[in-house]
Amino acid sequence: MVGQRAWSRRAILAAGMGVLVGCTATNPASALRIEVLKNSLPSLWWRRFRRRYPLELHMRPQLPDLYAQLAQPDPPNLLTLGLAWLDLARKAQRLAPLDPNLLTRWGELPPQWQGVSQSEGQLWWVPYRWGTTVLAYRRDQLDWQPQTWDDLERPALYQRVSAIAQFRELLAISFIRLGLSINTPAPWPIADLKAQIQALHRQIRLYSDQHYIQPLVLGDVAMAVGWSSDLLPVAQRYPQIQVVVPPGGGVIWADGWVLPQGQSPTEPVKAWLNFSWEPPQLESLTAQGFAWSPFAPQLKQYEFFLPMDAATQAEYQSLRQWWVTLPPMA
Repeated sequence: MVGQRAWSRRAILAAGMGVLVGCTATNPASALRIEVLKNSLPSLWWRRFRRRYPLELHMRPQLPDLYAQLAQPDPPNLLTLGLAWLDLARKAQRLAPLDPNLLTRWGELPPQWQGVSQSEGQLWWVPYRWGTTVLAYRRDQLDWQPQTWDDLERPALYQRVSAIAQFRELLAISFIRLGLSINTPAPWPIADLKAQIQALHRQIRLYSDQHYIQPLVLGDVAMAVGWSSDLLPVAQRYPQIQVVVPPGGGVIWADGWVLPQGQSPTEPVKAWLNFSWEPPQLESLTAQGFAWSPFAPQLKQYEFFLPMDAATQAEYQSLRQWWVTLPPMA
């Protein structure tokens, strides 16, 4: 489920085959080879880094395309991997560990991020951007400004909302509205959760991971529930669309750098990892609306999805099946 989420949230932003951005090296074989998600980083990064090292950059349209590069006979020196894919890649032995001592700002990285970056005492993933679930609305259709997740239930939004088709994300909103952690273990307050989910379902006209933004842009809906990585760039292109980050909290998604198995932490690799944590780069990332820095002040209500124990997984699957069979609203 989480892996599917990591796949689909970028599909709206990119399509097509991988794009190669040329390097400045006279000998391409000596260039640092990096695979990244298309439209995920400011182009300013490439220009700045090429003043220090030759760089060969491949852009891929979706995270599964990046994950697939880990299985290639000649993988890149570094690539982007979503946090949701990290455990799968590590267990498949497709990653080489990194030494935290290579990172000049490792000691400054908040413990929350250090924890998810390491497993079994080794560092596997270097986070560089994160986001959360947000609301986006059309200012030309609402005469009020949404503030919180509770605003989704307003009568004015009946059948005027599009949303990602990810049940755990929508369930997380219900937990937040009940004042609970999104990782609350079983037993759950099922009756309360069902009431919250049904209230949300009444408002949603369309569930889609790939197409929930188009109705908002076209004006067919007044609000969308989705990932900041999708909706912040849309708000930059369309001034009538405004993004709201509800103060009640939300689910964190995150991307980081990984070292494919068989690669080594060369000087250019170390330089890139530290470059991506430099304040000017992180400031450009945030200023251009791509995402937030892992060094930004963390609010405790923002949470990573954690693995479920067997009892919680069973309760989740039962509730999800109930949600799938909910009839569409007339």
